[in-house]
Amino acid sequence: MKKIYTLLLVLLAGAVTGFGQCVPDTSITHNVTGIYPDSTAGLPHATVGIPYLTDMQFCVPANAVYLGQNVVIDSMRIVSVLGLPPGFTYSCTPTNCIFLGGTTSCIQITGSAPTSGMIGNYPLTVNLKVSGRLLGIFAQQIDTTNSNYTIVIDENTGLPSISPTTFQVAQNKPNPFRGKTEVMVSSPTSEMLHIKVCDLLGNVLQTETIQVPKGNNNISISSEDLSPGIYLYTISNGRSSKTRRMIVSGN
Repeated sequence: MKKIYTLLLVLLAGAVTGFGQCVPDTSITHNVTGIYPDSTAGLPHATVGIPYLTDMQFCVPANAVYLGQNVVIDSMRIVSVLGLPPGFTYSCTPTNCIFLGGTTSCIQITGSAPTSGMIGNYPLTVNLKVSGRLLGIFAQQIDTTNSNYTIVIDENTGLPSISPTTFQVAQNKPNPFRGKTEVMVSSPTSEMLHIKVCDLLGNVLQTETIQVPKGNNNISISSEDLSPGIYLYTISNGRSSKTRRMIVSGN
């Protein structure tokens, strides 16, 4: 029985969260349950002096088949997240951190601006409890952990540390800004990117879809229609989604 749930956690584990409320990204289209971004793409890097925020979108399967036996997934609960950098925290949507089988939701990680003394890698350990029913009848629960994700804190050199071989989104620069700011996005292939700017309540204020070539690309975001304040920008390639915080200054 433990092997059955361990198999399911390959699809589910990695859920990590943050301060505030994330909003499920309906622009992500996929036919396979799991976590977005996956552990190969990893989490966006944090940068010294810049507050951190990222969302993880995921779908919990309603059921799975293992060796011909059906397993119904009732829920997955995040019990705790260990290894977060000092000043970082997590939260869930829904707030009780219980995600029902067959639903799509998101989680969020946030952190105060890291200092130079925090530069380094922070492997995360996520403690999970999965509840389900073998053959749709026999109730089972299993406690397990996932350690596939790491938060990396980089020195603030003005140059984003991202690889052109995976989908990654850097922190916008300058930040705070007024007028225009630029975001470096790495794309493993030529693809369409969906850009969304929201306020902290989740109201969508700007949207744009652009075609980018393979490699590192600079994308501009304008504050022309934005009042001074804090906003969230989300960039998605239809498979993975990255969200970061930006600040529009008053002058």
